[in-house]
Amino acid sequence: MSAASNIYLADPALPVLADALLRQTETADTYPISNNAPPKSNWNLQDDWTKGFQSSDQGIFRPGAVLAFSRLQGRSDESNEYIAQIPRYLLIKQLRSITPSHETSAFIIHPGSFEGFAPRTLLWDLQSSLEEQPGLPKEEAIRRLDSVQLFPVHSFINAAQAIAKVSDVLQGAGENQEHSTESNSPEKTPIFLIVVGLDYFTEGVIRSSNPAKGAAYLTATLRTLTRLSRVHPHLSVMLVNTSGLGNLNSGWDKHPQSTGQAHGNEGARNPLEEGIHSVFHTDIPSLFPTLLMKTLDQGIDTHLLLSHSGGSQVIEVIKDRVGDGLGRWGIWKQQ
Repeated sequence: MSAASNIYLADPALPVLADALLRQTETADTYPISNNAPPKSNWNLQDDWTKGFQSSDQGIFRPGAVLAFSRLQGRSDESNEYIAQIPRYLLIKQLRSITPSHETSAFIIHPGSFEGFAPRTLLWDLQSSLEEQPGLPKEEAIRRLDSVQLFPVHSFINAAQAIAKVSDVLQGAGENQEHSTESNSPEKTPIFLIVVGLDYFTEGVIRSSNPAKGAAYLTATLRTLTRLSRVHPHLSVMLVNTSGLGNLNSGWDKHPQSTGQAHGNEGARNPLEEGIHSVFHTDIPSLFPTLLMKTLDQGIDTHLLLSHSGGSQVIEVIKDRVGDGLGRWGIWKQQ
């Protein structure tokens, strides 16, 4: 509760000079937006990734939902590191905050060749400084990694089997807690489920069969992930898509990149088609031009897009059906 709303509950105020009140009024009138803006009006995502996953309806990164990170084809780096850096940052932040135990705190399902969540990469991040906090000693960092289970997979079937194993583990843990006789059992520890490259594996199904079969496999798996996120509210599900959104079209590079701000000659743009679009790259007809991409997005609650714009690496919320974060964005790295 703010000081203004608490004024009648406070002690009697000390006398002040009238000109002091006048100066305060003038200052408030000069800066009405920065001083009085409600927290909900904050468009910047930096506060969200700084806090990490929070059990709050106000945050973008929340458990009990399926979140996805995608990059924009032709407007982003195609390396594994580019798409893995933000979800890995959120994972490392969580690993630093937990008390080491024998319970699993994160399941990571990824292609065998994907290095973004390799053990040495996670160990390096745990030992590195984070937000002015010193890195963990190597022995302590290894203890935190003991709670992370990695599932290297090589096909869609392998990925689906790994998700089923995670589901069994979560169900078993839930049943054990229900049968516990302790009346004051501790709150459930947050758990991460990170699935990397589900879109990439679906492409393999499409190449070996047809788009309809690939879409059917993907839909069933996404329903499983959605069910897990709803049944286990402490579970944070993150999809890390490696193939990229949109069509790779060299013709886009002939147009100047949008800065995402409606100033100057912005009114000269062609109107956008219906659907989900990037506010930074409005010259792209659609982010989901294929059945695969449309099917993928249907199973996602909150979709975040990484791209380069104006010399900066930006992340923006292009979809949020469980909150009010649509259109929020932040600069992850600046060149």
